[in-house]
Amino acid sequence: MVRPRPLPDDGARRPLPAALAAVLALGLLAGCASTTRLESPRYGTSQEGLASWYGAKFHGRPTASGEIYDMNRISAAHKQLPLGTVVRVKNRDNGRKLKVPINDRGPFVKGRIIDLSVGAARKLGMFGAGLANVRIKVVRLAPKKRKLPISRSARGWRANRPNRDRQSGFTIQAGSFRKRSRAVELARRLRSELDLDNVKIRRGRGVHRVQIKRKRRPAADAVLQRLRDAGISAFLMG
Repeated sequence: MVRPRPLPDDGARRPLPAALAAVLALGLLAGCASTTRLESPRYGTSQEGLASWYGAKFHGRPTASGEIYDMNRISAAHKQLPLGTVVRVKNRDNGRKLKVPINDRGPFVKGRIIDLSVGAARKLGMFGAGLANVRIKVVRLAPKKRKLPISRSARGWRANRPNRDRQSGFTIQAGSFRKRSRAVELARRLRSELDLDNVKIRRGRGVHRVQIKRKRRPAADAVLQRLRDAGISAFLMG
């Protein structure tokens, strides 16, 4: 049996008894994001909720499929889907999409529906943020006979990015909070201490996001660097 894994921002997760894990897998997930249960592994079945990622602590350890976990490859953990199923993951925060094979079990954290490898999280533009609102859709059923490896190399696998209107500019996300007061405090700090303009708070799916707009990429990169120099884990949205 593979031990359930911790997430980067949650610390260690205790192993769950098989019966409890089954209940969690079949139960309706709850959380700050809208989460729906995956009723069956049919082609086209979809689910919405929070995605997270797991990395170095489990690099080199066996997954539930028997494959050795390589955090730099494209793979994911899911509670219900048969191992070998391929899902298309859409990051609803930036529009990026990526096909990801399921080779492990998890995440065992309330409200989260999929646990991505570091390689997949980077492709989807959510590595720095840690969490993302996603929609997953079954695009390939698990084969009758499992063949390893299930994971895929990150080389040559590019996430589909939304078309960008050149006039729309670039968006830097400085933070994402459940409480609006924390978003307001960060926005105030960006305006007063870092002297940044075009700082906006956008609300969606129960989360308040602090974002800065810039028309040109060099200006966006400069803002991004200033935020990181100030100790803020910001990222450029896709």
